[in-house]
Amino acid sequence: MSAHWRMALQNAACIAVLAAALGIVIWFIYGEAYSGAFFYGAGMGLVSIVSTALTVSLLMKHSYAWRAAGVATFAGRYGFAAGSLGIPAYLGLWPVAAMLGGFAGVYLIENTVLLPRVMGDLSVKRKTGGSVNENVERRVEA
Repeated sequence: MSAHWRMALQNAACIAVLAAALGIVIWFIYGEAYSGAFFYGAGMGLVSIVSTALTVSLLMKHSYAWRAAGVATFAGRYGFAAGSLGIPAYLGLWPVAAMLGGFAGVYLIENTVLLPRVMGDLSVKRKTGGSVNENVERRVEA
């Protein structure tokens, strides 16, 4: 399993645990409909987040066809989000605020958990590897 798939699935698992805990709290405070809407929104957010790993996998392929498929999945993620949230909202199937809160909450948690982790990994790589100029430049006094 590649690093971006592993990171996406680990983050999705952490976010799912947090969403489940919050969904239970919502159940007790607001009831079943709001909790169900929240779980639905969070579930759609998790599918969208994990699909990012698919997009990255396809964009990293060497074939032009695979890269084009990666671009299509990138655009498809937005269509999926619009459809999975817009259709139930239009039909009045779920309380919209709870559903959008679950979806947006997944992205909020993902950005507060994933971005610092990725930035930390990048800073470690910079510290250990350094740039080419830093490793090559050495001055010797005569």
